[in-house]
Amino acid sequence: MMLKEFETRTGYFPAMKEYEAIEKAYIEFGGDKDTFCNAYKENEDGIAEKIQYEVNMQYIHTQQLMDSYKAQIIELKKALEREEEWKLCENPNNVRQNDYARLAEGAETGNHSYYMTDTEAIARICDVFDFDPSKIIIIHEVDELEVNRHKFLRKTGRKIERHPVYCAPDYYYIRFNTSYWYYEVWNGQLRPFYD
Repeated sequence: MMLKEFETRTGYFPAMKEYEAIEKAYIEFGGDKDTFCNAYKENEDGIAEKIQYEVNMQYIHTQQLMDSYKAQIIELKKALEREEEWKLCENPNNVRQNDYARLAEGAETGNHSYYMTDTEAIARICDVFDFDPSKIIIIHEVDELEVNRHKFLRKTGRKIERHPVYCAPDYYYIRFNTSYWYYEVWNGQLRPFYD
């Protein structure tokens, strides 16, 4: 029996998975299409309930399989993480976090250095390096990175604070972007920032 024939005879429009169970029950039924469809509509001997029960059980079994597969995938991902040996790292082309932290330590205590406002940082960049102030965006954090044993880098999703800090004309830090480029200023030197 075709799906359309079943729908016409019963006025019921089952989903494809449900119709597969209906078709199976029809084959096992042993009567003609009209008799089966009438029995289904009237739920004779609980035939419609049995079909629905089978569909529900298939759905539950499928969900259990999916849950099992998801759990296996999670375990495989954990095993892969262990095998790849991810560890924290820094891009060697950028200012090291320890160097920044030494400068910022004075700003935390108010001793020898201070955190610049964005306005102060932009003014210093423009005065020293002749940038257009309207194109400068001061950045206050950098991405934390990890490297694996195969030398692949990834971002962890965590951020590390990097506020602009000033101590002296030759000892300060500013991280900023322009329309197309990423920069950091370290000790009076303009450097590209590698993201």
